[in-house]
Amino acid sequence: MDIHWVDVFATGPLSGNPLAVITGDAVMPAEHMQRLAAEIGLSETVFAVPGAPPALRIFTPVTELPLAGHPVVGAAWVLRNIGWIGDEGVLRTAGGDVVVQADDEGAAMTHAGAARRGLADARAVAACLGAHPLGEAPIWDAGLPQVMLEVQDLDALSPDHDALRAFGRDEGWAGVSAYVLHEHGDPTVAEVRHFAAPIGIAEDPVTGSAAGALGAALAARGTGRAGLRVTVRQGHHVGHPGEVHVRVIAGSDGTTTVTVGGAVVPVMAGTIRRDILPG
Repeated sequence: MDIHWVDVFATGPLSGNPLAVITGDAVMPAEHMQRLAAEIGLSETVFAVPGAPPALRIFTPVTELPLAGHPVVGAAWVLRNIGWIGDEGVLRTAGGDVVVQADDEGAAMTHAGAARRGLADARAVAACLGAHPLGEAPIWDAGLPQVMLEVQDLDALSPDHDALRAFGRDEGWAGVSAYVLHEHGDPTVAEVRHFAAPIGIAEDPVTGSAAGALGAALAARGTGRAGLRVTVRQGHHVGHPGEVHVRVIAGSDGTTTVTVGGAVVPVMAGTIRRDILPG
């Protein structure tokens, strides 16, 4: 099995969100995938198996995810590069089939069912971050349920990860995007810090599903218009600055379609030793 290490939503070399994509014909037991993801230690590791369409399994160091942004975007770029898909394709995840596009510079994915999942307690979430909330804290799902919380100052945050872990697991959301809006034009520009202790990630460098959720949340509250574009900047607080390009289209039937994409930069590639595989 081969391993491809890439930086997703990168702004240059060694930026964005690192991702490991493991490709091969062998199908590992889920327990072994989880152990290998924990050993690699990145926020997410993708296991890809060829097929029509290719199938993805996505793991954080502590749990499997049905769908997530930067793993699908990064996997789309890798699989195009090795010839499993073309410039456009479909990837199968536990959360459903996802339409992807890729070229030499980067990739994008489209989620056709972004939806609001209620409200979190804004004061309680803000207290976990050491912040003062600016308005409500809607929960939006563009692959995973995420809390969107506008704050005054991202530099001043002092997150209590244990409290966030317990809160998110009790309430059923995967993380919190604390954000500041810098521009309200086309595109709208947002700076974000994302905390995902409920799924084993203290602070994620750059988060595709949460960027899509933020775009949907901003579109729903009227920040922009039909066809809203958002540039999400994230990661400089953890030394991995990145940028996600988001497009939100509200359908006449009430559906919200979100496309998230960005640059992908290869870092290294190698082979996983056969003798660590089960059987």
